[in-house]
Amino acid sequence: MSNIHKDYFIKEDIPIYQNRDHFCFNTDTKCLASFIKVKKKETILDIGTNNGALLIWLDQFNIDKLIGVEVLKESYEIACMNAEAFIKHECILINQPIQSVEIDAVDVIVSNPPFFPKKETNEHTIMTMRQLGRIEENLTLEELISNAHRLLKSNGRFYFVHRPSRLNYIFYYLLKYNFHVKTLQMVVDHRDHEVKSVLIEAIKESNCQCNVLDSMII
Repeated sequence: MSNIHKDYFIKEDIPIYQNRDHFCFNTDTKCLASFIKVKKKETILDIGTNNGALLIWLDQFNIDKLIGVEVLKESYEIACMNAEAFIKHECILINQPIQSVEIDAVDVIVSNPPFFPKKETNEHTIMTMRQLGRIEENLTLEELISNAHRLLKSNGRFYFVHRPSRLNYIFYYLLKYNFHVKTLQMVVDHRDHEVKSVLIEAIKESNCQCNVLDSMII
C-alpha cells in the first residue's frame, strides 16, 4: 500500500486514492463516466469496480445505492478506502467474482471490463495487477454480459466500454442474453483519427432501436 497517492477523477473536487502498481483509471473510465445516464433513486452496480472510480463519480448524482464488485483483494481494499473517505450514499462493496454474487436485481449496471481474451495473450505474459485489469483472466466478455442479464431488472440499463475490434462478439452475446443496444458511441483519438473504444448502452428485454451518437473525440 506504500504506492497509494491521492488523485482526482475528471473534476478536481472528486478526489480518489490510487495505487501506482495497480490498474488505475484511464481515458476509457473517464469516457464511460460521461456516457452513463442515471435517474433519481436508482441502484447502480459496478462490475469490476477496481478502485471505485465510477462509484465516486456516480455518487454526485441523486441515486439511491451503489454496489461495487471486485474480485482482486488489493483493488477491493482501495475501493473500500475510497468509499469510506469520499462516498456519501449507501455503498456496498463485495470482494467476490461476479459469477458468484447474489444480490437483488438493480436498475443500472456499469462496467469497464478487461478487453483482451486470454487465448490471444502471450503465454509468457506475467499476470500483474495491471495486466489483470486488461486481460480476461477472471471475467470473459460472455460472463460479463450473462451476469449483467442475471443481476439487472427487466428494462434495466447496462453501460460499458469495450474495444471496437470485438463488436461482432459484443452484439452476438448481447442478443444471446436478451439485450438490445439503445445507444452506441465511438471514441476517436484526435491524433490519428482512429476509433479506440466503443461506448454501449444496452437495455435488458427491450426491442429498442439503436441510436448512434456523434463520435467522442479524445
